[in-house]
Amino acid sequence: MPNAKQYVDQSMTTVQSTVISLQQALSSAEKADNKAKIQLAIDSLNSACQQLSSYKD
Repeated sequence: MPNAKQYVDQSMTTVQSTVISLQQALSSAEKADNKAKIQLAIDSLNSACQQLSSYKD
């Protein structure tokens, strides 16, 4: 059974993949309002990854 650190690592991989997808969405978004929302989501996810990167079991 995976431990908490393994779940955290798996979650970080998923978040990083999501950030890549959002960056692609950002490059194809046309409206400034939509670009801003996508960028905010990217920033939030990057912040979450930063917090999780210091997780110790």
